[in-house]
Amino acid sequence: MLEKEFEVESKKIVTYRKENPGADKFYFSHANGFSGKVYNKLLSNISDSYEVITYDMRGHGKTTLKADPSKLKSWYTFKNDLIELIKMENKPVVLSGHSMGGTASLLVALSNPDLVSKLILVDPVMLPLRYILTYKFLQFTGLSHLVNPLAKNASIRRNGWSSKDDAFQYFSKKNLFKHIDEQIIRDYVEYCTYTDQNNELKLKCEPSWESACFKLTSHEVWFDLKRINIPLKIILTPNSVVCNKLSQKRIKKYNPQTEICFIKDTSHMLPLEKTTEVSREINNFL
Repeated sequence: MLEKEFEVESKKIVTYRKENPGADKFYFSHANGFSGKVYNKLLSNISDSYEVITYDMRGHGKTTLKADPSKLKSWYTFKNDLIELIKMENKPVVLSGHSMGGTASLLVALSNPDLVSKLILVDPVMLPLRYILTYKFLQFTGLSHLVNPLAKNASIRRNGWSSKDDAFQYFSKKNLFKHIDEQIIRDYVEYCTYTDQNNELKLKCEPSWESACFKLTSHEVWFDLKRINIPLKIILTPNSVVCNKLSQKRIKKYNPQTEICFIKDTSHMLPLEKTTEVSREINNFL
């Protein structure tokens, strides 16, 4: 994929695109802690009728936008970054994304529907309002880690390896990557790490930034969902935690036209575990 840089806030957002001049645009936003090119295998299967574009979100990969964990207050930050990219296009684009990237894509569609032609979300973070309110109360009391261990675990995760092979061996043994193809794990090591001045391999997404992202929830996803007229498809793992049965029921109540499908034998990492099946569902909606 062709790498291109776009200046925002005197810094850069790095994009990767499978060029197809004149074709409609398909933008894909990655999950927290990853980078756009980790999804190469999935995106290579997207219809040739589209120009496929992914990018490194703020605090991830090669993108250099300021990423201060203490100042990250909302996922609107990622929504606004994505708007900066797609507003340069001459017509509405298809937005897709995984996890936090899916949520950011939805927030764009809710706030700027004129920029979006279709939405395809892969296990987006759309927690029930009652969960969000409980979580915010627990944050206030300092007990949020009891229901959201991801943030705490991310903040203390290992961040140093002697080589890419060392890192590959480490990540291969993690439950998160248990059902993910070896090449995709190698892509993760390749595109999500860098060698520092001490010749040590480090994560491009700082653990403190990843943790800050995990600490946030986005109740705004429910704003205006009733009024959205953009075709919407949601691809889920059968036992989704981030978009559970309560959320699915509310989505269908607010927006009955929404298509929801499930990829069996998957976890939250389904776009990396079942690239063929997920890309097929995406293409069927394009």
